Amino acid sequence: MDAMIAQVHAIVGDVDALVCAAGGFAPTGPLDETAVEDIERQLGINLKTAVLATRAALPMLRRTRGSIVYFGSAAVLPGATGGGMLAYAMAKSGVLALMRAVAEDERAHGVRANAVAPTSIRTAANVAAMGDRADYVSREEVAASVLWLCSDAARAVTGQVLRLG
Repeated sequence: MDAMIAQVHAIVGDVDALVCAAGGFAPTGPLDETAVEDIERQLGINLKTAVLATRAALPMLRRTRGSIVYFGSAAVLPGATGGGMLAYAMAKSGVLALMRAVAEDERAHGVRANAVAPTSIRTAANVAAMGDRADYVSREEVAASVLWLCSDAARAVTGQVLRLG
C-alpha cells in the first residue's frame, strides 16, 4: 500500500481525498458455523485494506487537510441484525470504528473521516446474486454521496455515517 500511495503521489502530487471502497461480501452464517478462515478473509478484504490505505495516505492527507471516506454497510447500523453474515458484519463494524477513531485522532490535523453505509448497491454481481427486486441504491447515488463528503461543502463534517438506501 505504501508503494501504491508513493506511485500515486509521483504521478499526481498530493491528493486531498482517499476513498476506501475495497471490500466484499460473503454470507457466513452464525458464529458456530463460520470458519475462522472466512472471518479472516472478511476482516482482510474489508477492514485491513482500509487500515493500510489510511496509514499510507495520512501524511499526504495531513498536508492537504483532506478527506477520507470509508465504505461501511447498512447491515451494521443500529437496528440491523447482521444475521447470516457474521464475518462481514464484524468487518464492516470495524470499518466504522476505524472511521470514528481516525476522525477524532486526525481532527487536529484537519483531516476529515466519514463513511457511507449503503444497502445493496445495484451492480451486475449483486443483481445476479440477489435478483432484480432487492432494495438497491444506485452507483450514481453512492458516487454523489462520496463526492459530497470529499467536497468543501462538507468541510465541517467528520465522524459521520451516511446511510444510503
